[in-house]
Order: sequence, then C-alpha cells, then structure tokens
Amino acid sequence: MMTEERDKIFRRCICTYGTNPQIDVAIEEMSELIKALLKWRRAGGAGLTEARVCIVDELADVRIMVRQMEILFQCEDEVEKRIDYKVRRQEERMGKSKVIRNVLQEAEHGEKE
Repeated sequence: MMTEERDKIFRRCICTYGTNPQIDVAIEEMSELIKALLKWRRAGGAGLTEARVCIVDELADVRIMVRQMEILFQCEDEVEKRIDYKVRRQEERMGKSKVIRNVLQEAEHGEKE
C-alpha cells in the first residue's frame, strides 16, 4: 500500500475516532511494545521466536500510531529534522567515544611497556 493511501486512512481514523482517543491508542500501543520487549528479554529457547513475532506486531502498531500523531500534530517535517539532528549528534558521540577508547588503549599499552 502506498504512503498516500495509508495517510488517507490514518486521517479518516483521526476524524472518525477523535483526537484524544487516538492519542490514547498511541499510548496503549507503545505500552504493548514495551511489554513485548520485556517478554523477549525474559524468554528463552523457543520462546524467543514467539516473543519476536509479538515485537514485530507491536512495532507495526506503534509505527501506525506514530504516523497518525505526525498527521494529527502536523509535524512530519519537524520530526524529520529532529531525527536528522539526533542521528548526527549520536554519530558525533560515537566518534568521540572511539577517540577516547583509542587514547585509553594507547595509554594502557604505554603503562605496560
């Protein structure tokens, strides 16, 4: 299904069910994802497969509701800009972390000699 088709359906959901109920559903779906992730952490063996299926399902639900929230709050472009900013910031942190690790490793090797 194309994004435009999905968005049309999502707009209808917001209009049909209302703003606050859709916000409540978004909160509920995120809670269900949290529970699925916790279940996966506790699962073992064959339980991991079942837990993963639940995670996939809940991720789909959360993505649907996140998109509805972007539509509802008319903030898709703002969210995309924030994502770009946060990804770049994380990349910088990892780069700094790598530099620090290298310095510490070099210092450690220097102490051993």
